[in-house]
Amino acid sequence: MKEKDSYLLDDAAMQRFIVEGFLTLKSDLPDEYHDRMYRELEPLDETGPLGHNNLLPCAPDLRMMLDEPRVTGALKSILGPDYFLHFHRHDHVNYPDGAQALHKDGDNHSHHAIDGFRRYHKTRNVMLLYYPQDTPLEMGPTGIVPRSQYVSRRAVDNLKKRADECKAGILEEIRAASGPDGFRGINRFERYAEMEKEFIERHSDLAAEIDEASAPWEEAKIPLSGGAGTISIVHFDLVHGRYGANTAGRQRHMVKFLFRRHREPVRPSWEHHSAEWLSIENDRLAPVWKHIWGWHRSDKTLEPSDQSLGNLAELLMSDDDSVATGAAYELGTTSLGLGLLFEKFVSDDTSVRSIAAYGIVHAGKSALPRLLELIDQAEPDLQLRIIDVIGDIGIEAEDAVGRLVLLSNSEDVQVRRAVAESLGLIAQACKEVSNEVIRVLSEALVDEDAIVVRNATFSISQLGAAANTQLIVERIDHNLSHWHHHVRGWSIETLQRLENPIATRLALNYLMAARWDPAHKSGDIAQTAKVMHKAN
Repeated sequence: MKEKDSYLLDDAAMQRFIVEGFLTLKSDLPDEYHDRMYRELEPLDETGPLGHNNLLPCAPDLRMMLDEPRVTGALKSILGPDYFLHFHRHDHVNYPDGAQALHKDGDNHSHHAIDGFRRYHKTRNVMLLYYPQDTPLEMGPTGIVPRSQYVSRRAVDNLKKRADECKAGILEEIRAASGPDGFRGINRFERYAEMEKEFIERHSDLAAEIDEASAPWEEAKIPLSGGAGTISIVHFDLVHGRYGANTAGRQRHMVKFLFRRHREPVRPSWEHHSAEWLSIENDRLAPVWKHIWGWHRSDKTLEPSDQSLGNLAELLMSDDDSVATGAAYELGTTSLGLGLLFEKFVSDDTSVRSIAAYGIVHAGKSALPRLLELIDQAEPDLQLRIIDVIGDIGIEAEDAVGRLVLLSNSEDVQVRRAVAESLGLIAQACKEVSNEVIRVLSEALVDEDAIVVRNATFSISQLGAAANTQLIVERIDHNLSHWHHHVRGWSIETLQRLENPIATRLALNYLMAARWDPAHKSGDIAQTAKVMHKAN
């Protein structure tokens, strides 16, 4: 057992990940393996069927890197022992190209950000980035902004929302000018380059505002350079982008895999020996770091702030995202502070209310009575935000299960989406999952909205055997042919989590039928697996 767990993170490494938002590893596989992965990735299509979400069938030995003890030890430490590989994966190819605008990845693969700002801070999703080739600066490595995973970037994102509306109009003009069929034949990179050029010419003032707001982030970014076999694990919401141009004369591959936590933590999943928070410099985000550290250890203790309510109220309204977020977390530790947070949370100011919500989540169970008091008479927009907060609180909010069940048939699709997602996060704490929860999630599997179906499917996965009914198995089996790839992806995972031999067989039957052999017809691939496994 000791040998098996030898690559689990220790307390110091876990805290560094919580603070910095990333850690970098070096694969133990030999250079021959990475060279072969590079060659197998070269002919694939970054966004087409030969690649993208089909990456593993096209280059199946990538799984050897994913199964390395060094990698699995880090992932178990961060996401818990029953983490799983997300169905989305992508090989980012870079050559020739320039720097990429810094961004947080689209939230469609994790959790839809409420008001376009509020993502979950808790470590429920991570990305793994793998280089099969040496990647010095001249190869255009990925760039990241450490400690950015908990920061909303409100100024930049507000400007980019305006820009996106402008760009969408320009793109539609290009589409119309290309005719009904001509648009399909245009290389997508050329199409977007034309759109960007036109945007800058028409909206130079807005483009300049975005550059000015983005400048501090650009100054803070660092390159994730490294040799072949460099692996970085990063918080899903870490700000990142291509650091610079690839001038090396050959393609750079950066293979991205997503991993997701299956269940909320109930105990530390790393080599944990001390609950002490190591001495790191006093920082505006320190309250956030300590909260995440406690959540990973299932410690719900709140440390009252030593700052005055008036001072924290002023800091909450700061335009500096880090200052405002840290203040929200501190306000969540006292009843008076929580009252102020609720005042902002129900306001029409999306910028402030999204930050206030973080402090309410930090307050945990003590915020639940007020949340439930508000939800009954609230309009759907506020109900959505309340359900989102309840789900983020997680297993501490199990008393809210009954109220969410009552909202499951809302006419508002956003509310139904939030209910289907949140039930999986909070009901997993119940000793016995109620028949009503099972009924609600079962009915959500046939909802007309694909995201409701997706969220319900994953919630059932989180509940596991407790949600194992014949009707659920039948409906998930039916959804293996759903038009939305998220539904299909979660359905396969969920069938395997129900601890039902019939469900497991249905998943295997589907996977066997969908099996994709990367070799050419009647062809074979040179056998190198034995050599690789020796190195592992």
